[in-house]
Amino acid sequence: MSQRRMSHGGTLQRTAKGDAWFWGLLCAGLALRLIPMLVWGTSVDECTRDECIFKKVADSVVAGNGVGLAPKGWLPAPLYPWLMAAAKQFTGDYAAVKWVQWLLTAPLLWCVYDIGNRLGARGAARWSMALVAVHPTAVFFTNTLWTETVYMVLLTGVAWSVMWAPEGRAWRGGVVGLLLGLSVLLRGVATYLAPIVMLALVWPMAGRLDLVRRIRAMRGHLLALVAAWAVVVLPYSVHASQQHGGLVVSDATLGHVAAMGNDDFAPLTFDYMNGQLTGDLFAATLRTGRRDCPRSLAAVPHDRCEVERAVAWIREHPATFVQRVPLRLAQALNPHTFLTRHVRWGFWPGLPYAVKELVIGLNVVWSLVLCIGGCVALWSPRLGRFGVLALGSWAYTLGVVACLYGISRFRLPLEPMAAIGVGVALAQPGVWMDTMRTARVRTILALVSLAVVVPCTLWFFWTGWPGLYR
Repeated sequence: MSQRRMSHGGTLQRTAKGDAWFWGLLCAGLALRLIPMLVWGTSVDECTRDECIFKKVADSVVAGNGVGLAPKGWLPAPLYPWLMAAAKQFTGDYAAVKWVQWLLTAPLLWCVYDIGNRLGARGAARWSMALVAVHPTAVFFTNTLWTETVYMVLLTGVAWSVMWAPEGRAWRGGVVGLLLGLSVLLRGVATYLAPIVMLALVWPMAGRLDLVRRIRAMRGHLLALVAAWAVVVLPYSVHASQQHGGLVVSDATLGHVAAMGNDDFAPLTFDYMNGQLTGDLFAATLRTGRRDCPRSLAAVPHDRCEVERAVAWIREHPATFVQRVPLRLAQALNPHTFLTRHVRWGFWPGLPYAVKELVIGLNVVWSLVLCIGGCVALWSPRLGRFGVLALGSWAYTLGVVACLYGISRFRLPLEPMAAIGVGVALAQPGVWMDTMRTARVRTILALVSLAVVVPCTLWFFWTGWPGLYR
């Protein structure tokens, strides 16, 4: 596909506006996310773990005390508490943030559609959008107080801007930096996505790879990216570093996460039938491990202390650390996600048993298609810079999981990228196969990815249906 065709397909007027499928899928995505909110409400009186923590931190913001610490001493990134506090200030209820997340469905789906259109025309755009619009877990998370919905929108926006920015002047790189900076303020783990995003920005869509020439040609875009990132991130970073006893980019959570997967107890997670599903069980499990670092420490020294004790444990138990890598990956690639837990716990009262099983079954199918299909589809050389960004983001995230801590919701923000890869392959399977036949190294890497992802994705396949194996 020529650069001209990809650029030609990149406007709303010439693609989505005249496509009935786009408007139908947009309405379906909005309606599916609206139904649970109308039927079961948007109350925040009942919350689960991090949802409760974000409420407490947002209370601190509303009270004028800034972003506070979680009960266990770690410092969350500020953007989501700020968003919740703004919702409370304007409406008097934290539940308003769920309506904001519902509205964000529209730009999310448009970005997915437009990227798909740039990569494979309308067929790819429709498939990609459909996989995200009716994604069961994405639908569910819209009506929660977890950060995944907003993070998903921001990361997909970063992917879209990486496709769009090289087509115009250097200032467009600032849009990439703006969205990436907001991602960092939402989740500190996004800090280290910057090199991957910059590499993707200079990567050619087709033709010979000459990074030196590309970097020179794109230096204005790269400088604009860095400048916008700094304008977004540095003000809070400087303030938080002064307040919390050391360098803070956006959060201080590494030590807490490292301890969850590197202690005497088995790696913790919170998914249905393989996680710590009650507070008492969670607390009892923690008591079997090392003692926490003193709560009297400021956030950064406390985080540093937790990192040091996790590293010390790894040095003392190197074989156990390596043996736990597949388990942590399986925890992150668990096909059931928090949606299964939510349904099994009865948070959607009145839902018929048959419908519950259908929802859980569809959720598993979506997980398998996106995790397994995506790990193969994204290797296609026709994806160009988008493939670099998507593969790099997935590899980085799963690398963090492998070393630290695995939970199903960590992968959700990346699944729109997988959906786009799968959508491009489904729209033109013959073309996709032809490109893979000519790229032997990529084919080998795709098979290696498959060999890792398939066993991990199927590890907890049966846990959502306890009646089938009890």
